[in-house]
Amino acid sequence: MKISFLVVLWFWTLSPQPGDSHAIWEGTQEESHIKFNIRNLGLNVEGVFESFTTQVDYDNNQPSNSRFSAEIAVSSINTGINKRDNHLKQEEYFHVEKYPTISFQSTSVNTSGSNKLKVKGDLTIKGKTLPIDLEVNISESGGKTAFTISGQLDRRDFGVGGSSWVMSDDVYLDLYVEN
Repeated sequence: MKISFLVVLWFWTLSPQPGDSHAIWEGTQEESHIKFNIRNLGLNVEGVFESFTTQVDYDNNQPSNSRFSAEIAVSSINTGINKRDNHLKQEEYFHVEKYPTISFQSTSVNTSGSNKLKVKGDLTIKGKTLPIDLEVNISESGGKTAFTISGQLDRRDFGVGGSSWVMSDDVYLDLYVEN
């Protein structure tokens, strides 16, 4: 359930126009998503953040010059169960009243294979900023560029949810952005 934080990140959008090797995009929720997954009581709990902004400064010729950032409205968490969502907004989890946003800012971008990037950055959840690594797959189709992003974090590192023997510490992120 600490899930939410992951979401944060994952931005990346839009592709350059034909002939462009460098472009800056601001992501939209219409063609993007920030999802998370965590095991609780032996079951996978999935959720999304429905309100977020992303900005991608992507340089196709020199990916290391690229920058990614995102800001997520924690109050937009949706696991499909309102009671659980309201519980996750409380102090023990995301403490939405005090920490309304989750943010991500890349610190380095490196090529890790054909159409693959490794993005390192700072993720801030509940006022605590820690480094995180994200794997990015880039694909192009129909004149659009899509960034499929995945990562993992330990919810306890950010003080989300406390200690639990029924809830996993690991939260998996799944982000998708296209233009």
